[in-house]
Amino acid sequence: MKALLRYQRFLLILVMGTAVLGYALNTWVNPWRVTPTAWSSAAFDDYRAIDNEWNRTAKAGLAASGDWDAALFGSSRVDIAFDPEHSLFEGRNCANLGLNAASISENHRIFSYFMDHHDPELVVFAIDPGDLTTPHSTFNLTDFSLSPLNPDADPIERELRYREGISTLAASVDTIQRRLQDKPADHTPQGFRRDAPFPDNQRQLIAGLYLATTVRMVKGRTRYGQLDPTKLDLLDDVIERCRTEDCRLVILLTPNHGLFQLSYEELGDPDPIFEADRRALAERATHGVEVWDFLDAHPINSEPLPPAEPSSAHLRYWIDLFHATPEVGNLMLDRIAGEPGDFGVRLTTDTIDARLEDIRAGLAAYRENRPEDVAFLQKSLDRYRPKP
Repeated sequence: MKALLRYQRFLLILVMGTAVLGYALNTWVNPWRVTPTAWSSAAFDDYRAIDNEWNRTAKAGLAASGDWDAALFGSSRVDIAFDPEHSLFEGRNCANLGLNAASISENHRIFSYFMDHHDPELVVFAIDPGDLTTPHSTFNLTDFSLSPLNPDADPIERELRYREGISTLAASVDTIQRRLQDKPADHTPQGFRRDAPFPDNQRQLIAGLYLATTVRMVKGRTRYGQLDPTKLDLLDDVIERCRTEDCRLVILLTPNHGLFQLSYEELGDPDPIFEADRRALAERATHGVEVWDFLDAHPINSEPLPPAEPSSAHLRYWIDLFHATPEVGNLMLDRIAGEPGDFGVRLTTDTIDARLEDIRAGLAAYRENRPEDVAFLQKSLDRYRPKP
């Protein structure tokens, strides 16, 4: 009996000691920036990852942990393209809070979370083409439900996970390893993705994954066929909160490669130039709200596809049909900062009609001037069309 009691006591001490060590390690490393303590080490800042598995958690930790004067919101297009150290933000500490595959629904949530923690001077809120005309959904395959962004999560369970969880411990160990090897994480301490790689075979990726995704997007929009009232309400809340808190707000429609834009027409989308989305944004360009539109057939957006060989050939400005490079992101931020140029147009109720006509004409010219690329698009889409 005494031996059993000694064993039980040893086991209890072992479990408690392991829990204490796990707590100390996780809060010291603070891999997702969600458990700041007096002993959390700033030496790990360059090595804390914002990976896909814990994307929402890590970006929420970034939003709450820094002393931010400005922030960028949007999808992975923002995460990859927009440098928070651009001169637009000179004199301000800016965070890139772009979330992978996020719609307005999640972007509104992290915007609200950010505003609850800070009093910023500037917010850039990016909207992807078709987002406003895609139905709001509460179904989410990401870590959103486990992150600080989820208002319905059990706070005790969540805090225990951050301090004692196996997943947190694994992230802490990975962070320590990166520091020992002096290999910075894939994102900067401001949340900007470092050097997003070009795919090995860009043409193949475009023909497969990205056009398949576009087909699904067109089908969803076509079935729904209207502006989503919930998303419009969320966007209006962003506008109202910035206005109330005297924060400059820039809303922008993100660009996509011209083949993405032409695919909507090829697939029979009833609104292939996103007129409804644009008009809704133009109507909100009032009382100091700036709306910028970068989605058109500008030469940057209509860059010709790379040759099929070698397979390593790639576009200069585009990682795929959706994601522009930081070079393009800098040009967009230049325009917002007041630099002259012909990339991007301010949308208002006065400019919207002319803008729509320019887009129609530009895409028609792109179709005519790039017959090889259009043929590639049509052949790639054939696999997704109904068979005769």
